[in-house]
Amino acid sequence: MITAREIRERAWAKLGDGNCLKAVGAFCLYWLMGMVVAQVLARVGVATGGIVNMSLNDFMREYGEMFRQIGMEVPSDLPAQFSEINMPVTQPWYQAVQFVVTTFTQGVFMAGWTIFTVAVMRNGANALQVFRGFSRFFAMGWLMLLRPLRLALWSILLVIPGFVAFYAYRLAFFLKADHPEWSAAKVLAESKRMMYGHKWRLACLDASFIGWLLLVIVTFGLAGLFVNPYIGVTYAAFYEDMLDRDEAQR
Repeated sequence: MITAREIRERAWAKLGDGNCLKAVGAFCLYWLMGMVVAQVLARVGVATGGIVNMSLNDFMREYGEMFRQIGMEVPSDLPAQFSEINMPVTQPWYQAVQFVVTTFTQGVFMAGWTIFTVAVMRNGANALQVFRGFSRFFAMGWLMLLRPLRLALWSILLVIPGFVAFYAYRLAFFLKADHPEWSAAKVLAESKRMMYGHKWRLACLDASFIGWLLLVIVTFGLAGLFVNPYIGVTYAAFYEDMLDRDEAQR
């Protein structure tokens, strides 16, 4: 059975085969798209009143009773100097708007990133492939919504079922990238079938990145420009290995 180290070596070899700068560029585009959406949502929220600046005193007067009802001891008013401190507060209706928009756009961005990482493993990568997710806006958005919903339902039972479900559905975006005609339910079911007996392998692969993630932290995120593409392509290498195994078993 191929180990986590061998999976990483396959990804490293593909990145070294003229794809490293492409991967960095694609990741930067992926990251920038997310930042643009966040900024647009913030500005629209301020313009529409969905996000308002509120002093700490006003915040405590409006929401203090809610905190007290759940057993938290909070004062009704803070010292005068705190009245000059403002904080952005998102209205409940705008939180719902943010959730829907963020879910669907992140589904689109994740689709494009997945398409690119798989293309790296198949020797056909182009950084602009990260934009291909826009052609699957509603399909990927629905998958982005349905997957965490199912994870949440499994997690209600116990931590362990939630952990199992998390790994069972990890191939969902890769399968959707390869089979855009499949429904979200079929993609999740196929991911669950393929991951049967292989969840621990993927968990070990996740754990093998701890050192790399620590490097990102100590470099204040700068190493992430290289580490995140490496991790993304490694998961694509894992997916390719799972496809080979599934084909061999048929």
